[in-house]
Amino acid sequence: MDEAYLEIYSLTDLCLAPIETVITLFTIKYCNSEINIKLIQTKQKLNECAYIVDISQFVYEIIDKNEIPHDVNSCELPSIVLNKTSYIAGLCAILRQIIKTTLIDYPLHYCRSLLGFKESCLLACLESSVWTKFCEIDMINMLKFLDLDSSNEVELPHSLARFECHMSQPLRIHNLYKYVEFKKNSAQDVITEYKAQIPEHKYAEGSYITLADIIIFVCVHILLTTYSSDAILKLLPLITKWYGRMVQDHIILECLSCLSIQEKKINNEINYILPQVSNESLYKSDPKRYKPKSRIYTKQKDIEYSMQIIHNAEIISELDVETYGAEICFDWTNIPFDITPEGGSLPPSRLKRKSQQLENLCKPVIKLAKAGDVIVDFCSGSGHLGVLLAYLLPNCTVILLENKEQSLNRAKERVKLLKLTNIKFYQCNLDYFKGNFNIGISLHACGVATDLVIQQCIQKNAIFVSCPCCYGSLHNCHHLTYPRSDIFKKHINNKQYLTLSHAADQTHDKLNAKTQQGYECMAIIDTDRKLQAEQFNYSVYLGKLIPETCTPKNHILVGIPKKICMEN
Repeated sequence: MDEAYLEIYSLTDLCLAPIETVITLFTIKYCNSEINIKLIQTKQKLNECAYIVDISQFVYEIIDKNEIPHDVNSCELPSIVLNKTSYIAGLCAILRQIIKTTLIDYPLHYCRSLLGFKESCLLACLESSVWTKFCEIDMINMLKFLDLDSSNEVELPHSLARFECHMSQPLRIHNLYKYVEFKKNSAQDVITEYKAQIPEHKYAEGSYITLADIIIFVCVHILLTTYSSDAILKLLPLITKWYGRMVQDHIILECLSCLSIQEKKINNEINYILPQVSNESLYKSDPKRYKPKSRIYTKQKDIEYSMQIIHNAEIISELDVETYGAEICFDWTNIPFDITPEGGSLPPSRLKRKSQQLENLCKPVIKLAKAGDVIVDFCSGSGHLGVLLAYLLPNCTVILLENKEQSLNRAKERVKLLKLTNIKFYQCNLDYFKGNFNIGISLHACGVATDLVIQQCIQKNAIFVSCPCCYGSLHNCHHLTYPRSDIFKKHINNKQYLTLSHAADQTHDKLNAKTQQGYECMAIIDTDRKLQAEQFNYSVYLGKLIPETCTPKNHILVGIPKKICMEN
């Protein structure tokens, strides 16, 4: 049976808990889940709000901090333990798992609908999905740092205003063209026809309650019950309709019994203000983005201007002549078939290039790894790199960290077949992983993910071996901003920097005149990454994969803490 580890702040039946725990317990009650609940008492974090939940309605076990399994401590709470080698972290991921655990024993359970169309509700990671980020981060932070009674005039949280706007948008419907007959060609006409023919939202994602509704409902219900709901709801007519539908659901009403909310003494003269936000859907596939007029194209003059800034700053962006670890002998003939890319069911057209990429990433790790080291394969996918290293380095522990459940399941099947015992699996975003490790690796972690990997490694003073990808998708997020290094920040702003990152993706056509420029921009972006790591006392090697033709994104960054360099 799966085990859910949840954080609480007190041990009474009506206990204080973070909002993530409240939502998790609400979902468990909604699903009638029989998951094993493990409660861990911790100290309430400074400046974060806590909420009361009635834990007497659940079967649970209190776990002393000293009894928490080591691997559970390696990820943020709440988390779920599937077995001794598999763990899940991140609110959306664990809530989906709670639902799926219920469906194992009760396949026709009503909670199946919470997973949405094709069971894909909140499946995408928050880095790539505006909707997942809204549910997992924005709404949660609204409750974590809620304060609406500081003056006589109070602005409501931006997240509420964004959800109100979201509910005004047309539904997102699969196979749109089956429902909408587009007669005109312009983007604005398409949007107008779309809005005219598609029904309005009843719930957050459509015509029935999904997991997104559960998360948002708990947050909105706590806010409305704690503060002056009538005054707030007057500003939110669509949320008012949605909220009314939610509380008419008999299962939702039953689950409300586990929430014990303390009303605050509110100044009745408070004037609530709804903040101005963009009138757009929170879906990544927002219909407004269909052939948008505001689409940004990278202009050649802007690229040249940004490149000139780097040149004038005398920042050298040259690559090392020799690739770190290239001298290490690597023989594929000694590798079992099931560990090779071919054994991993890769299509024939990709086999040779994938093998070359894996070989390039393995060599620095083999050169640097010591017995007992923990190696984390960030954004591991189905484990081509991590599984190979686990076989080559049997005295090391390899962690496959991936937020896509299906990819990780394929890796688990391979590991079971190969009978490898030195691999663990974490299904979560990489920022939810907080365990100690010695080497972090990533092969074509897309865009921001590469910088998150390097950041994680720097925080743990760990070696990093990274082959970046998708330079054009770099963007500021709640984790980090660009440029990365202090040197770059002194000379180039975010817009100029992202112009270079967009140009760095123009490397796929050898005959294209911009390909060489693309590689120059790649070198600039990776030099920024190199300089940032050097600020934290790293020795960093920046080179190319061998042969260079194994992938258009063929740079490799190897960062080694200077303390480790001295020891070696």
